[in-house]
Amino acid sequence: MVLIAALGLSVTAQADKVVIFGATGTIGQAVVREALDHGHEVIGVSRNPDNFSYTESNFTGVAGNPTLLQSVLEITEGADAVISAVGGREAPTPEETAMNQTAVAFSQAYAGLGADGPQVVVVGGGLTSHGSLEAVIENLPPNATEGSPFRALFLGHWYAYQEYLASDINWTFVAPPLGIIGFGNTAGEDIRKGTYRTSTEGFAYDSNGDNIISKSDLAVAILDFAETDDFNQQWVGLARQ
Repeated sequence: MVLIAALGLSVTAQADKVVIFGATGTIGQAVVREALDHGHEVIGVSRNPDNFSYTESNFTGVAGNPTLLQSVLEITEGADAVISAVGGREAPTPEETAMNQTAVAFSQAYAGLGADGPQVVVVGGGLTSHGSLEAVIENLPPNATEGSPFRALFLGHWYAYQEYLASDINWTFVAPPLGIIGFGNTAGEDIRKGTYRTSTEGFAYDSNGDNIISKSDLAVAILDFAETDDFNQQWVGLARQ
């Protein structure tokens, strides 16, 4: 297990224009706020852009679909970083999930660009921290039954990760902790400390041995990875400092 502490707030590095898919979701909104506060030109993408209420001059809301290649190409033209915080949508198979279809579209859109391509940061599933498809299946919740869309959703994260592994684009696959303060039923106050721990070899844990992070610090990490290539073409697990 490798645990690395981020040193305080990050400074804008390579990314100037940042495109965020799933920008109206809980995690997406936190990343948008972090990117705006860093002074980036932010393009927020949603199926319902009318839901955006940002007044900052460096924000633009657009309609788009990260699972469609043409939509990705049009919206992300000239982007320095592309972040996917796309939520779960029901699908009959892992291959048909939004997560996996987004991975396919991104891999096709930026294939062969090398250093000229954007840094793609994907918010994946925490269960991918188990390290193999067999282990993910073994640790599925009881209601993720064979053939169910719920099961497909969980497995879609693993399939997406494999899609990125097979690509030649610049990507970072972020596995959030199983507990995110400020999201779902995880108790606690969402406090932005600006620090976090990482692991590239499975679950990351805080000083108490818990796999948990605040929603705001999750957004800090996601934007840090978008601004740099420190974890380029790597899977990264997170926990609070």
